[in-house]
Amino acid sequence: MGPRGAARPAGFTLLEMLVALAVAALLLAVALPRLVVPTGVGLRAATDLVATGLRQARLAAIRGQRPVALLMNVDTRVLQVEGGRKLRTLPRDVQLELVTAQGMLSGSIGGIRFFPDGSSTGGRVTLRLHGLQAEVGVEWLTGRIHVREDGA
Repeated sequence: MGPRGAARPAGFTLLEMLVALAVAALLLAVALPRLVVPTGVGLRAATDLVATGLRQARLAAIRGQRPVALLMNVDTRVLQVEGGRKLRTLPRDVQLELVTAQGMLSGSIGGIRFFPDGSSTGGRVTLRLHGLQAEVGVEWLTGRIHVREDGA
């Protein structure tokens, strides 16, 4: 047989291989983030939620010219700005510890209270998730909120 009738070797062309690799990479790029959520990301999201709740409570106290607390249930991990609706529930595997000058208000519910001048009762919220830890602190004199993450 001549050149036209020559048998082609079995296999794939380079173009076919590149297309297959591109499709596989695209599928992995879309699916992998949905399957695996790094622990640090979950801890950071929970920490941001607590810090945001504290900022909302401080702002409500200043705007409303009345004391407002961020209430936290350490057992159910529910956060709520006093007098408002429930903000959100932290994920089940996040451990929450609250230390305040007021202590716990009732049972497992505690809070950090802000005053019309922006000051607060002060306190610290410690969050733990799979060996990682983060802390949201509130200065009593200024009401300043700061976040510290260890190992995240």
